Amino acid sequence: MAEKKKWAPTKMFWQWCLSYLLISVIALTLLLASGYRYLDVLRDNLEYTNGIQLDMTRVWLDQKVKLLRNITAKESSTAAIDAVRQADDYEDIPRYDYYMLTRKISTDVINYGIGDAYFLYFPSTDAIVSNTKYGQSRRFYDLVLEAYNISYEDWMEILKQNLVTTRVFQPVVQGKDSKNYLVLMRPLNITSREPDKAVAVMIVDLEDLFKASDWLNNDTLCINDRNNGVLVANHELPESTENAVTELIKSSGSRKFDEAAHITSKEEYISIISSTYENWDIAVILKEQAFASKIIDIQKLLAVVVIIYLLLTVAVIANSAAKRYLKLRNIVQVLHRGNAADPEENLTDAFAYIDSRVQKLVQDNVESSDLIEQQRTAMLCEQFHAMITNADAANETDTDRLENLGFPIHRAKQYYLLAYRLQKQDLANEKDPDKIYEMQWFILQNVTRENLASRSLENLCFREGGTQLYIIWTEKEDPEMLESILWSYEYCRSFLAQHFEFRYDIAVSGGHTGIDGVYKAYREVCRVYQYQQRTQDTGTIFYSDLKVQPGDTTVRYPVETENKLHLAVRSGDEGEACTQIQVLMRQNQENYLSPAGMQFLVGKIMSTIVRAGEQRSDDPELAENQNRVMEASRRGSTEAMEQALCRLAGTVCQAVRASEQEAAADEKGRLYLEMRDYIEANYSDATLNVNALSEHFDRPAPFVSRYFKEMNGTNLTQYIHKVRLEHVKEKLLQDEKLETIAITCGFGSLRSFLRIFKQYEGVTPTQYRELHSKKEETTNENI
Repeated sequence: MAEKKKWAPTKMFWQWCLSYLLISVIALTLLLASGYRYLDVLRDNLEYTNGIQLDMTRVWLDQKVKLLRNITAKESSTAAIDAVRQADDYEDIPRYDYYMLTRKISTDVINYGIGDAYFLYFPSTDAIVSNTKYGQSRRFYDLVLEAYNISYEDWMEILKQNLVTTRVFQPVVQGKDSKNYLVLMRPLNITSREPDKAVAVMIVDLEDLFKASDWLNNDTLCINDRNNGVLVANHELPESTENAVTELIKSSGSRKFDEAAHITSKEEYISIISSTYENWDIAVILKEQAFASKIIDIQKLLAVVVIIYLLLTVAVIANSAAKRYLKLRNIVQVLHRGNAADPEENLTDAFAYIDSRVQKLVQDNVESSDLIEQQRTAMLCEQFHAMITNADAANETDTDRLENLGFPIHRAKQYYLLAYRLQKQDLANEKDPDKIYEMQWFILQNVTRENLASRSLENLCFREGGTQLYIIWTEKEDPEMLESILWSYEYCRSFLAQHFEFRYDIAVSGGHTGIDGVYKAYREVCRVYQYQQRTQDTGTIFYSDLKVQPGDTTVRYPVETENKLHLAVRSGDEGEACTQIQVLMRQNQENYLSPAGMQFLVGKIMSTIVRAGEQRSDDPELAENQNRVMEASRRGSTEAMEQALCRLAGTVCQAVRASEQEAAADEKGRLYLEMRDYIEANYSDATLNVNALSEHFDRPAPFVSRYFKEMNGTNLTQYIHKVRLEHVKEKLLQDEKLETIAITCGFGSLRSFLRIFKQYEGVTPTQYRELHSKKEETTNENI
């Protein structure tokens, strides 16, 4: 027992705990110091922040006042407004003049960028005119002002104030969910000392100010009018607060507050600043306890953080004791062999003891892993041999077992087979030729694997007779995978030529997938070697680069499949066209078609697609897709050729569908124009309606109604009425009888004519005629 205490980890655990506690104390000290420093900075910046926010409030209010001053200056000299100001009765002014005045005010509102409610009040005639409505005060209230939830009596009390300068009012808004408003009023003639006969009114929504800053949401905003001695606030003020604001204003005398001034009065923080354009003071009253509560909240937060930090410290130590110290002690006890002669048993450091024991375990595990890896490699080589020698291996092999052994059946998007074959050498003088060959195989394998790894390509290496084979793949989509393989073996060839003298041949298959692809890839590699031996062309390495076509393979392009492809493209069916392309490519790929044969097949497919689409040969998009097909054909990648052909078919199908849609759209637009022309030509026919158009154009009535609304945006019946009314207006100005107009314009009866005219124009035909007659007389008088 005494020996075990030498390397017991208890002392190490307590040293770690004390170190962690020391770090925690330092961290908490820094946290508290930073927190209290932040509180000091918060106190110092409260006054500065309030000044900035108050200045923003002044800018907002001054902007509204400036707009009101500008528009009243413009409208004070307007003749139309002056005519209403001079009237003594509302009826003295024609309705048309009121209507034209609304248009005048609307133009001014748009020009000055006023987004708030704005109108003019004429006390002598009790008339109110805005940019959209006009009427006497009661009627205008019902139309516009009632929506503000301010009673009519309160409105009139505000509007009937005698003004000689700009005034601000805070109306009483009814309802608990209602908004707060400021009413800015200014007489049009600001130079007169007498009450003006026209007053401009702007309704300002305080929500605009509250949205810009959350600073005023729960506080009181006051506006003091020095000229009129009026104090307006958005909340009811206690008398003490009102007195404090008044005293602060009096302390400045007649001087304005160009910068924010601050005072504290009975737990209230008051900030005040003066308006730029008017003799007003803007004040904000905040509860001082609101700032105090922020400070208290921060202090509470610091306390909570400290407590949580301490609890976490205790939890971490306890967790370390339970999950690390106890496990460490158990590991030491398990590793202890009880052999005093063993040097590791005399170590006093627990970690050194564990490290020594673990290294021995790792060494034993490496030896076991090497044995397991040898067994796995032997099994994988056996499976690979079966796949390259048996065409039915796909049906006899357990794919899950093969994947567990490391063969990329499910992980590889596509794989290639790279093969090396050593050329015969004169090794008669060597003592051990087999050892020389093994050394050459070893060099080839290490250099190749290093190059492939540098291009992020995974691989498996096998020996099959006198050939070293590499299955090369990647788990990601890599369109340049073949180029990476080319770079790898070219670099390998250059390196070996500089440092070694042995010679070898290289071959690369096409891209494949699945177990049956291994069998095909091996056959392709063998064909490359046969071609190199027959032609003495060692520069041709890729199976796709073979210049001759094997005698046992022919291009298969059945007429039935060609017709299906042609029909799919003609009908714009992109999916069916791609299906037929895939069928053709699979049929010919199974025959190990040579690159020349595959290029011939691709050319025939491309010709069928273009011919079926009847596309112009100078179409840039079509030419670009054809170039992609030819490029894929030159590269020899079956998958790339198939994708390029499908893309070409998709482009042609889209063009076919677009052509059909364009033709349908032209026909649709032509029908709409014919309908409009027919209505214009037959508007005087009282029987002209949806059924008449349906019968004339031989189309169902529901279709005619729905189609016309889709094209015009207006109901068909409404459109017929509007066409007739345009002709009616012309005849009204020519003093024709109403009965005659009703019949000649297709209304059928005078009663229907009067009802429809009133519905669409808002006045009767007689009123319309009188209104335009007065307008012409006024124009002639002005001339």
